[in-house]
Amino acid sequence: MNIVITPPSPLSPSISDFSDFDSSDDEADHITTRYDHLRVQIASLRDEVEKAHVLHHPDEPMPRAPQLHLLVHFGEHRPHLFRQKLRVEPEIFDDILDLISDHPIFCNNSHNPQLPVSIQLAIFLNRAGHYGNSISVEYVAQWAGISARSVVNCTNRVMVALLDQHDTFMGFPAPDSEDFERAREYAANTVCPEWQNGILAVDGSTINVYQKPGFHGEVFFDRKSRYSLGCQVFFFFFLFVIKLN
Repeated sequence: MNIVITPPSPLSPSISDFSDFDSSDDEADHITTRYDHLRVQIASLRDEVEKAHVLHHPDEPMPRAPQLHLLVHFGEHRPHLFRQKLRVEPEIFDDILDLISDHPIFCNNSHNPQLPVSIQLAIFLNRAGHYGNSISVEYVAQWAGISARSVVNCTNRVMVALLDQHDTFMGFPAPDSEDFERAREYAANTVCPEWQNGILAVDGSTINVYQKPGFHGEVFFDRKSRYSLGCQVFFFFFLFVIKLN
């Protein structure tokens, strides 16, 4: 921690209470004395913080009431609550777990073993399936009964394991396959018959520009109060997540 303090200017309002000094030399000496005293106090506080590394120590530790054990009951008796928490069917959860359990990311040469892969996967799916303030790291930590840092570590490990299984989880069905025919029927019945030959997916992002464009500049002003260019990607082919057996 590096703290740099510069002496206040004699014209600073913070020393307006010294305006009754007749001699400028006496005023300067008084300011210097006060400045040296303040610097010593800040240095002492800095030493205390560096020794403790904690600005506030609560009197009572945070109680923990994890709810992960409820997932077993949900999966066996109330699958709709399981889907509400993890956004997948219990069978799909087991399939994903079987495929990533042997990944080396879940092995470490430490005296402190990792959490079971099933718990790490549940933590990741709970975070990935929700958004906003309701799924903050602290909220997931209380739900799982672990520390906030462990939530981040579990999420990162599962992401690594899933990305290595990208080709297994994702795939394009053949145009003459049964999966593709079901997709055409779904698109025709749910959206409109004109889209039955594929599913349209749109995603996009904005590319900020340095300044307001000179030609129709107001058009480039976006909802984030910035001037930007819109970039969109369209998928007219059926991209799906395959069921794991």
